Formats: sequence, structure tokens, C-alpha cells
Amino acid sequence: LTPETALDLLTSPLGGMDAADLRRLGRALREEERAAGTALPRPSDELLARALAAPERLIAHDPAYARGAQRLGLLLRTAEDLLATGGTAEAALWELWNGTPWPQRLERAAHRGGAAGRNADRDLDAVVALFETAARAEERTGGRGALNFLEELDAQDIAADTLTRRVPTHDAVRLMTAHRAKGLEWRLVVVAGVQEGLWPDLRRRGSLLEADRIGRDGLAEPLTPGALLAEERRLFYVAATRARDRLAVTAVKAAADDGDQPSRFLTELGVTPQDV
Repeated sequence: LTPETALDLLTSPLGGMDAADLRRLGRALREEERAAGTALPRPSDELLARALAAPERLIAHDPAYARGAQRLGLLLRTAEDLLATGGTAEAALWELWNGTPWPQRLERAAHRGGAAGRNADRDLDAVVALFETAARAEERTGGRGALNFLEELDAQDIAADTLTRRVPTHDAVRLMTAHRAKGLEWRLVVVAGVQEGLWPDLRRRGSLLEADRIGRDGLAEPLTPGALLAEERRLFYVAATRARDRLAVTAVKAAADDGDQPSRFLTELGVTPQDV
């Protein structure tokens, strides 16, 4: 379980944690390492990933911020055990879905109606479509396991037979990655979460088989840290230049030196950051 995947899971509806919960739990895990005699604890995201893989470690921590991580870790272990004993992807999905308060939250929101109800309806439609895709994949592959289902999903931009694409209206907010924003522009653009360690992200890209290194003349050398930094800077430039009139960039600055810090790219914008 990579730190990036762990953070995605913890902040997803399955984990239900917010940025404040992550910071508090990460800080507690680092203090735990110091108490165990580690002079320089590992980064918080690595410790969070390890804790998610071993949720029994979280019993000693305050449930106010650790409950979501502990519950998710136990759910992931249950799903893993189910798949290891021949269970289907559909059954593993059901364990994850049914083991959190997320279904009840969506049901309540759907009954209330309004904008929140419409969002809940869309989420429920997407979950139903995911279960149907898992069932069809199992039928087509003859029970060859969850990896085939994951590979099939990964190969699709949007899973087959799901919701139709919605055309964005003028009075709406578009949420997307910097890559997806290339070639587009708006009067106001907000680039959120520009944190050091996330942007620039200097970890090596690519898959286990390193298909990203395949070139016309064979295998290319992996990108150096300097080349990765330049690539991340270009991507930040793409995001920032999507704004015609106004650009807002947000980041968190923790009081502690080992906490979250704004990205170095903020200093390159030529403006003085404002605390809010």
C-alpha cells in the first residue's frame, strides 16, 4: 500500500477522514516513533500507510481522529482475506461498502432532496454501476479473480454502461486535474492544496513494469530529480495560466516545522501569500 493510495483511501467516503484528522493522526504516529527511540521519524504519509496496513496499532490512539483509519484498515484486511480464499470482486466490494456509514449518509441525503440529494443520487448510481461491472467481469472471466476486474476498470475512462456524460452548465464549477485542464481557461481558477511534497511530487512515476520508460530506441533512463522538478513546475504553470482574470492558490502552513508546508512554487508566483 503506497502512501499516495493510503491517503486517497483515508480521505475517501470509505475512510471519512479530513485534512485535520490526517494531520492529528500523522503527528501522533510521529510522536509514537520518537517515543520508541527513533530520532528522525519517517514522513507522516508513510506512517499512515503502515498504520492502515496494521490497524491494531491504532487502538492506543484517540478515536476522535483515529477511528476512521482503524475501521478502514480492518475492512481492507477483511476484503483481502476474502479475495485470498477465492471470494469475488463483487463480494469484496460489498464488504467495503457495507462496513462504513457511507450508505446511510447517502440514503439520508437522497431523501432530503435538493442539491445534496442530487449528488447523493449520482453517487448511488455510480456505486450500483460499479457493482454491476464487477458482476459482469466475473461472468466474462469465469471467476479468474479481482485483478481482471481492476485491469478492466483501469482501461476505461468511464466504466461501460454507466451514467451518461453530463454537459457542464455555465453556472457551475468544474473540478479537474491540472492535466485535464490543458487547453481550457476560465475567468476564475482555484488551484487547491499546493503543498510541498505533493506539488512538486518528486517520486518516480510509472507502473511496476515501467512501461513509461519504453521509447523508440529501447528503454530510456528514468527521469532525474531535476527533470521531475522541471516537469512539475511546467504542470503548475499550466494550472496557473488557466485563469483569464483571477487566480487563487491555496496551501496549509503548519506551525511545526515537520508539519504541512506550502510548496516552493508559491514563491515563484511573485506575490505575497495571505493568511486566512
